[in-house]
Amino acid sequence: MKTKLILFLCLTSSFLFSQSREEILKSDVYKMKFLYLNDNINNNIPKFAKFLYYNMKIDEEGLVKRIKSNQEKAKSNAENLIYIYYKDFSHPIKFNDKYQSAFTKVMLIDTPKGKIVREYSMVGIFDEYDKYWRIIDTSILSDEELKVHFPTLSDRIVKAIKPMLQYDFDNENLVNKCKDYRNIELTSTSPFNFKKQNIVVLETEKTDTTADSYYLMDIIRDASNPCKIKSILKDLKRDKSRFKIGDEVEMEITAFDSNTYYFITKFKDDKTIYLDDSTIVKKIKIKKKK
Repeated sequence: MKTKLILFLCLTSSFLFSQSREEILKSDVYKMKFLYLNDNINNNIPKFAKFLYYNMKIDEEGLVKRIKSNQEKAKSNAENLIYIYYKDFSHPIKFNDKYQSAFTKVMLIDTPKGKIVREYSMVGIFDEYDKYWRIIDTSILSDEELKVHFPTLSDRIVKAIKPMLQYDFDNENLVNKCKDYRNIELTSTSPFNFKKQNIVVLETEKTDTTADSYYLMDIIRDASNPCKIKSILKDLKRDKSRFKIGDEVEMEITAFDSNTYYFITKFKDDKTIYLDDSTIVKKIKIKKKK
């Protein structure tokens, strides 16, 4: 059995928060996870490591070797990384002439015993002369290497660093949230150009819109797995677009956290994994036909 929905992707021209430091941080960690999850295609780990903040205890080359060693260890344990997302960003504060922010990295992992979640504390460091944030990743550093950074961090940031937390993934909750992915309005912000996107998913045949710029897609979802979605571009209104009517996109909702859906998106004939997230704005009431 399949269900068919309509998806409106309406694009605005405004820049959210005028590219605040927090938005730049979120953009930079998005680029990090994009590089990491597509490492099998382009050997991205050296590019990924350039975002990491390190010291005399370990250099960039050492980080690259350690990350690759950790990947091999995970494979030997039959652990498959499904998704990464970030949450709970603290407002950047200035300390020792650098901006600092604490946040959490969430890793969804498939293991022989089922899906698990691991949460790690992260710290972002930004110098006004830098082009991007540098990240202290507690999932890579040892306790000793981590503590070397403490004198350079504010007390508030140090207190935000917690031990790794692991728990079983609630797949039943995810399936229920996937079923709710209908008659809903969401919003997201591009990590590359900071433009806001409004997304409307409707269970309706009505397809008219007054938006100045949009994509209109048919959504086909298999009822046996509501988290897997196929979208077919039906209409668009854009000055420039690399997409054309009839293009197909495979999407899978991999996680739901704090009112936000997290997706893996794949385009036809493209091995690259794209990562999206959309936060719920409101549910939409659909009038029933009399």
